[in-house]
Order: sequence, then C-alpha cells, then structure tokens
Amino acid sequence: MNRNFRGRPWPATVKEAQIIQQQLQPEVISSDQLEEVLYIAGVDVGFEDNGTISKAAVAVLNFPGLQLQEQAIAKRPTTFPYIPGFLSFREVPVILDALEQISTIPNLILCDGQGIAHPQRFGLACHLGILTDIPTIGVAKSLLIGKHDELLEEKGNWQSLHHQGEIVGAVVRSLRASPKG
Repeated sequence: MNRNFRGRPWPATVKEAQIIQQQLQPEVISSDQLEEVLYIAGVDVGFEDNGTISKAAVAVLNFPGLQLQEQAIAKRPTTFPYIPGFLSFREVPVILDALEQISTIPNLILCDGQGIAHPQRFGLACHLGILTDIPTIGVAKSLLIGKHDELLEEKGNWQSLHHQGEIVGAVVRSLRASPKG
C-alpha cells in the first residue's frame, strides 16, 4: 500500500524525493508560532527483519504534567531505502499510520530526525509537520550538517548549530560528558 502525496503516489526514487523536498520546503515555518501546548507527541521508528519492516511508535503526553495520555504502534513494509538526507521518505509513512491510531491530537510533535538542520532545509520533522499540519521539531541524535562551538561537559549545555551563515538548530548536551582516558 503506497500512501499518496497530495494525490500522487509516494516517491520511489531519490529524484522524485528531491522534487518533493524542493516543492514543500517553502511551506516550512521555522519561527515560533506555537499557541497553547496541552499535548506533546513523541514519535520514533525502528526496523525489523533486516530493515524490511518499519515500526513506528507514538506516545502522547499531557503538558506540562508529562503524563502518558495515549500510545500506538504501527508496522508496514519498508518501501524506501536508507539514504542520508531522505529519511522522511523511509519513515513518514509508518509514522502517519501510528498517528492515525490516536484520538488525542497533539499541539506539538517531537521526532527522532532532522528539521531544518538538513541540506535541503527539509528533514523528517519538516516533512511530518507539513503533512500533519502540526508543529514538529526534530530531535536528532547525530549531526547531518553544520558546525557548532564546543559544548561544555555539563548536562544541559548547548550551542547554536550554524550552516551556510544561518542558525539551523541547537546542539544540546543531554548527558554529562564521560571523562576521557
């Protein structure tokens, strides 16, 4: 089952995916326009059977209490290869399947992937936000592009992430740095 992209089949090639990134990127809102946040969803994707099955989980928490309100898991065959810069085309279909299972509509989604810290300024968070019309922030574990000043060792320290003269994100120390040695 291919999910449709605005009336067209989901892309099967990198060239088709590049065109979609170029078409949708101008719709990305990177300024803070959040209204009251009552519910936050976290989404992540993993893979089974040597990457042939995509599995997404969504958890919706109330805010600011952060109590679990709802959760869902979805699986589907993986239809797009792993290619850096095109993660959304691999993961968004199964994330949308998981989101369709919840009844609590989040005011904000946090996802394991890039937002505008992406070569095309259109990472997984941007793509998911455009398709769901829900503000979405990428919380990636690794750096795809950009440079930042050195992070101090204490948990919570952060630095702006810069790429081609603009701030495209922040790098945050989530754990105290391990001693070198």
